[in-house]
Amino acid sequence: MNSHERVCCTLNHEEPDRIPIYDSFWTDTLSLWRTQGLSSEIEPEEYFDFDIRIMGIDASPRFEPKVFEESGDMITLQDRFGYVVRKSRTKSRTMQFLSHPAASPADWPQVKERFCLQSNEPARTDIQAFPFRLDMGVTWQQAQQRFGVWQKKKKYVLGSTYGPHEAILRLHGFENTLYSLCDSPDFIQDMAETYTEFLLKTIRLCLDQGIQYDGFFMVEDLACTHGMLFSPVQWRTLFKPSIARIGDFLQKHGLDFWMHSCGNAELIFDDLVDCGLDVINPLEAKSGLDVRQLKKRYGKELTFFGNIDVMAMSQSNEIIEAELRQKLSLAKQGGGYIYHSDHSVPPDVSWERYCLIMDWVRRYGSC
Repeated sequence: MNSHERVCCTLNHEEPDRIPIYDSFWTDTLSLWRTQGLSSEIEPEEYFDFDIRIMGIDASPRFEPKVFEESGDMITLQDRFGYVVRKSRTKSRTMQFLSHPAASPADWPQVKERFCLQSNEPARTDIQAFPFRLDMGVTWQQAQQRFGVWQKKKKYVLGSTYGPHEAILRLHGFENTLYSLCDSPDFIQDMAETYTEFLLKTIRLCLDQGIQYDGFFMVEDLACTHGMLFSPVQWRTLFKPSIARIGDFLQKHGLDFWMHSCGNAELIFDDLVDCGLDVINPLEAKSGLDVRQLKKRYGKELTFFGNIDVMAMSQSNEIIEAELRQKLSLAKQGGGYIYHSDHSVPPDVSWERYCLIMDWVRRYGSC
C-alpha cells in the first residue's frame, strides 16, 4: 500500500498492510538529533517515510507579526493572532503570554472586524505551521506547488489550525477565558461562532485554490492530566454547536475530521463522535488513557492516533518495546489505529533509541 491508501484503509476500520505512522518532536529534540546522526539535509518525516503530512492553515485575524525584544535564546514577539509572547527560540517549553488583543469584551469588536478575507493577500496555507512566524507566508502558487509534491508522493495530507476554544485562548487569554466561561458566556459564544465562520471560509478558500486536503486536523486543547479544563456542560452549550458545524462542513466537502486535545477529555468523546469526529490525538498515557480500553469502548466510532508513552521511550529497551508490543498488537486489529507518541518526543530520547522505536513500530504494527 502507499501512504494514502494505508491511512484511508485505517480510517475505514479495515486492516492495512501495517499501521500508518506519524510523530511530533520538540524543537530541542531535533537539534540534539542533528549531533547524534540525523543529517541536516533531511527531516525525520522524510527519513522515516511517515505516511502523513501536515499543512498549516492561517485562520488568524492577521495582526502584523513583529519582534519586540531579543535576549540570548529568548524572543518576545507578536503573533499574527495578535497576542504577545516571550519564548525560547530553540526549546519547546512553556511560554509566557504577555498580552492578548481581546483581553476584555470591550476589545472584541475591533478584533472581530479583522476576521475577513482580503483579495491579493498571501496564501492562507503552507507546509510550515503559522504560529510564531514572522513572515506573512507564501503565494498561492507556491502553496500549490508544495502541496503537489506531497500529493505526488501519495501522502495523506492534513490541513491544520486552531479550533474555536484554542483560538479564544490566543485572543482572550487562558485565565480570562476560564472566568468568561462563567461570567460572560454570550461573549465566549460570539467569539467561537465568529472564529468558526471564518475558519470554514478559510478552508473553503484553500480548497478553491486547489489545495485538496484529505482531512482537517483541529488543534483544540480541552483538558489537563486529571480531566477537562471546564465542565462538559459548558462545552456542550458554548462549543459543541461550533464543532458540529465544522464536522458538517468537512463531511460535505469530503474531508476527514481529526482533532488534537491534550489531557483527558474522554467525558465528551461521545459528543465529538456526534459532531462527526473521525480521529482523536494524542491520548496522553499519563492522563489515564489507554488505547486498548478505548478501542473496546468506542469500537469503530473513532480512530485513535497516539498513546505511546514518551516517558517509556527514555527508559530501558525492554520497557519501551513492551509498551509498543502490548499496545500495537491490540490497537492494530480491525484498523482504526495510527502510531504517534502520546504528545511529542522529548530530547531525553536519543536518535539511536528513536530509530530502534521505529523498527519496533513497523514490526509490531504489521498486519
